[in-house]
Amino acid sequence: MRKIKEIFKQLIFGDKEVDVRGRLLRLCKKDLCSMDIRIDSISIIFFLGRWLPFSIAVGITMGVIASLMDLIVIEINGVLSTDIIYLFLYPILVAAITGAVIRRNHEVSGPGIGFSILHLRTKRYIRMRSILAKLFISVLTLSGGFIAGREGPSFFLGIGIGEWVGKAYGFGKKFKNMLGLIGGGAFTGALLKAPLGSSIFAMELENMYDFDYRPFVPMIVASIVSYLTFSFFRGNHAFIQLTHKAVWTLDSIPYIIAMGFAVSLVIYGYTLFFHFLLKLSKMIPLGRRPLIGTVVAIPFMLALYLISGDVDILSAPVNMNILSNLAQMSFPLGVDFAIIVFTIIITSLTLGFGIPGGLILPVLIIGAAMGNIFGHIFPGQLVMFTLAGMGAGLSAGAKTPLAAIVMITEMSHDDVVIPMTAAVITSYLTSFGYSLYLGQENIFRSSLKDFRSYSRKPSENEKQ
Repeated sequence: MRKIKEIFKQLIFGDKEVDVRGRLLRLCKKDLCSMDIRIDSISIIFFLGRWLPFSIAVGITMGVIASLMDLIVIEINGVLSTDIIYLFLYPILVAAITGAVIRRNHEVSGPGIGFSILHLRTKRYIRMRSILAKLFISVLTLSGGFIAGREGPSFFLGIGIGEWVGKAYGFGKKFKNMLGLIGGGAFTGALLKAPLGSSIFAMELENMYDFDYRPFVPMIVASIVSYLTFSFFRGNHAFIQLTHKAVWTLDSIPYIIAMGFAVSLVIYGYTLFFHFLLKLSKMIPLGRRPLIGTVVAIPFMLALYLISGDVDILSAPVNMNILSNLAQMSFPLGVDFAIIVFTIIITSLTLGFGIPGGLILPVLIIGAAMGNIFGHIFPGQLVMFTLAGMGAGLSAGAKTPLAAIVMITEMSHDDVVIPMTAAVITSYLTSFGYSLYLGQENIFRSSLKDFRSYSRKPSENEKQ
């Protein structure tokens, strides 16, 4: 038996006299029991004892508030939908109220995400009165008449509530940025029914091209809890409701790529026009901007309704039925173009002039209409083109390619990841240098001087 052991030692270690047992003991004492790989029990306790309870508390809070917000929005819209004239008169009333509110709380005007991104870099907390004001006018805006996304108000409200809940839990200002992001992702995940996509969206927004993973785990916990809470009260049906599954073929990929490029060009034009009107609105006193912008936008709303013949576009924030319609019905090309052009004009005149509402819904509508146009080439693949167009629009406008793919998948409960990725990457790569949201920084921004210094050949001294 001893000779057999010596033979195995010789074969394995090259030395039949090696002390295997002694080496194993020394290895355990030196490496396995060292501080380098010892379980960090303090970090585990801190996460389970502080971050996990905070994430659950934030998730429940956001889910309850989002459910109440959604209920009120749907009830108001139910009253407005009894007569089409209400959907044109109601926005004027909301604009007047918004003007009165933002006169005292200017930070609650407009989409909200641009302010939120800049706010996260400060040490200040969003004032409680601003949170309540944003909640009030956002509910009115999302109830009908406007083409406004839910993510703008939800991100702003989530950040503010997340900061205050974190402060109540005893977190210092050192963690204020993470607290706000967790809250923003959780609230958006509930209102859009896309917990994973909204978490990625929040991180990509805050650090465009270079996002921070630290808040990801507590944010996912908070978003899932928020989504489950919201679904418990409001149901878990998909926002983009499809009657049949999307299909695609390899020969449509070149057209998907072309669509991604076309979407990025349209979003580029939208960005220029939106920011131009945003700056133009500053010539008007703050309290008058929403009313003036809305009154000018009303004729375009009426024209869009008459051309499309679809009242759902005036109630888009409530149920997003316009996205479902574009995904499943082949619209005439003239109607598709009208939807794109009038959506750009209407949202620039309303959201750009201070009406609170997000820009995700407008870019989703634009992307869906572009997909509907390309869907005429492949009628059997209309669903795929519209979903891919939505992802391309979101990616180009917000610079959130990962969130675009995940969010559209969650909102539609359908899987078109491969073709959507082709459209999203194309629109993302061809849209560098601009963003719909103020406050996003491009870490790749440089100058021609830097490019020349990078591309020139190194000198002999530099080589040495």
